[in-house]
Amino acid sequence: MPKNGSSYIIPALLIVSLYTIYLLAIKGNIIIVLLFAILPAILLFTTVFSKKHYYFHVFFIVNYLIMGISRYVSMKTGIVMLGITLGILVIFLIKNIFQPYEWKRCLTLLTMAWVIWFIYCLLELFNPLAVIEAWNIAIAGYALLPLLCAIIVPILFTKFNSFKWLLIIWAFLTLLAAFKGYWQKNHGFDATEIHWLFVEGGAKTHIIHSGIRFFSFFSDAANYGISMGLSMTVFGISSFFVKPYWVKFLFWGATIAAIYGLMISGTRSAVVIPFVSLIAYTILCKNMKHALLSGGLFIVVLLFLTQTNIGNGYAMIRRVRSTFNKEDASLQVRYINKEKMKPLMKDKPFGIGLGLSGKRSERFNVHEKLSKLPPDSLLTMYWIDTGIVGLSLYLTLLVLILTRSSYIAMFVIKNKHLKNITYSLIAGLSGTLVAAYVNDITTYPNGVIMSILFAFVFAAPYYDKELTQNEQTT
Repeated sequence: MPKNGSSYIIPALLIVSLYTIYLLAIKGNIIIVLLFAILPAILLFTTVFSKKHYYFHVFFIVNYLIMGISRYVSMKTGIVMLGITLGILVIFLIKNIFQPYEWKRCLTLLTMAWVIWFIYCLLELFNPLAVIEAWNIAIAGYALLPLLCAIIVPILFTKFNSFKWLLIIWAFLTLLAAFKGYWQKNHGFDATEIHWLFVEGGAKTHIIHSGIRFFSFFSDAANYGISMGLSMTVFGISSFFVKPYWVKFLFWGATIAAIYGLMISGTRSAVVIPFVSLIAYTILCKNMKHALLSGGLFIVVLLFLTQTNIGNGYAMIRRVRSTFNKEDASLQVRYINKEKMKPLMKDKPFGIGLGLSGKRSERFNVHEKLSKLPPDSLLTMYWIDTGIVGLSLYLTLLVLILTRSSYIAMFVIKNKHLKNITYSLIAGLSGTLVAAYVNDITTYPNGVIMSILFAFVFAAPYYDKELTQNEQTT
């Protein structure tokens, strides 16, 4: 038996899993109970006797498609993803008994930061305003998944080729998401999507004066646009530095598809992602040629959107241009809502509890006044749920993570191709985090993807050593 402590963690995780099954059972959702109950058995069969980590690929794909699936199959995505996450963690630790992992790979500042954040979120259980059921639903997205990715990704993906294959899977999923958006735009919505729009109220934010906002198989157009903005940046930059040529062409295709998806989503905040990413990449690469090219492109596009009316006849361009209008009506509504929240949050330094911001409070019949004010952004949501203390801690940890990530990419990694791919990840993450000012960027699948990308940046020094050794032997 290994002496790394996993033998003690496994029983604890099994108890948590059984508790989750119990919670599902008392809710009467027997189908989800059965699916969750058999998941560990399926994963055990397919992973203990295999050296591959295909189960993480399955997790990645399910995370990407779960919101689309939930539109057609009634389920509580938070509980389902929590169940899958715990199942993945149990199998990961069971495999360690048979094939011990190199645990030192996950001993990074990223893991330390997410452990601190997880502890804070755990302590939110003792917040007198918290609701345990809401906490159970929210904890996976808030803290468990980022911590899980920080631990598992560096340990499982020990080779650069494994990392590249996950990017390839993501590129194919991006193409699929863009195609679904194209189908909605050119062939219309199906019956389930029409029901969501006109019965469940989605039309209020998706069929507006500037046109129709398409959402593919995502939860909404904002989530779709954010995802496409991140994909566009990562694949657009890394496509110049990957091999072989079919991967390069795939990434170029994913970039073009992501640009199309971003445009038809009508998500103005997502437009910020490539702009900020371009600035971040220019700073990171410290290359005059890249800086001039990127800076010139940035200035041209910015001037086109802010100083001209060219293309205003097209709804998509008109909506993108409104991103830079400080007097925009919807932006003013956000400011007004935040001003209304301030007196309500004045005596709540630790927030009202995980999973209770916005309309989610209505489900538990609490915080009536706050429930009428939509948070509209990740930062506002974290402020309401965890208080000014929690928000300050979260932002401090993000600054530390981004600073360390940049240091690794700029000064630790020597391989040119890997360095620029890592730059693309940091640039995309930076742009997406800025978009958090006006959008929730952690909704599935984006939150998990971002956590995985951060983990890959911190694992990059190992890939650098591998690539350097390969170059020396060839």
